[in-house]
Amino acid sequence: MKASTHAEIYRPFSGELRTYPMRPLTLALSGIRLGLRKKLPAFLLFSAPVITSLVGAIRVYLMYFFADMMKEEGGLGGRQIGAALEELLGDVSANVVLFVKTSSLFSLLAMTWFGAGMIADDRRLGANLLYFSRPLTRGGYLLGKLVGLMFFGVLTLALPVSVILSTAVFASPDWSFLLRESAVIWKSAIYSGVWILTVSIIVLALSSLVNRKTLALALAFGLVIVLHGASEAAAMLLEVSELRLLSLPYNFEVFADWLFDQPLSTHANPRYSICAIGAFAGAGFVLLMRSLRKMEVVA
Repeated sequence: MKASTHAEIYRPFSGELRTYPMRPLTLALSGIRLGLRKKLPAFLLFSAPVITSLVGAIRVYLMYFFADMMKEEGGLGGRQIGAALEELLGDVSANVVLFVKTSSLFSLLAMTWFGAGMIADDRRLGANLLYFSRPLTRGGYLLGKLVGLMFFGVLTLALPVSVILSTAVFASPDWSFLLRESAVIWKSAIYSGVWILTVSIIVLALSSLVNRKTLALALAFGLVIVLHGASEAAAMLLEVSELRLLSLPYNFEVFADWLFDQPLSTHANPRYSICAIGAFAGAGFVLLMRSLRKMEVVA
């Protein structure tokens, strides 16, 4: 038998490699579908934000409704009833701030639940071997996971706040809320954006350290709840208020009060709290990139 070489099959490649810029979006949609697969946890976690948005919208609507009714009635009795209702319901802006803070707590629970397994499950199943063997960079992988987790933050924080603000805008007479208190709208957007991005980075960073969702949940709740309680107790026992800066919920509460021009507590310093939030987000980002680098090298 005589050996022969078919050189005609070795032709140089003269085309162009196809790129897939939407792969991070595909990864994000996959994470959203996996998170919504279990109906009961999704129903329970989404119920609280829905109820909060409805209660907030009804409360704001009633404030403007009773204000218009008392204005039309007039007289001493009408003014007294209007003053009593105003004292009971409070100011519209103060109510918006209250429901923003409440929604952020429910958002923390939902984002922790849905985000704890986004990277941990990939490590457990070895999905990173498939992702990084394809033309998918660490930046694209991180962007896909961030977008997927921030989607749940938008559903549980930004959307309920938008419902309350929209009610305030359309229920106010002569668009008074939009004309006089429009700062509340963009301040709510800033707070929601900072909260969603910071929590997303921290939850994904903790998820990248382990290969089980339950362990990631324990780390996340331990960091937020246990550290919050420990910092509050240490600050009271040692009389050092700066120890509260170790608490993420405390820093965001001070940040919200400062951003919305609400009264601050005696020892609260918004500059320190903003720096602490940046430190939490920065440490989470560094830890996340380090873990993703190891996952890419293994792949």
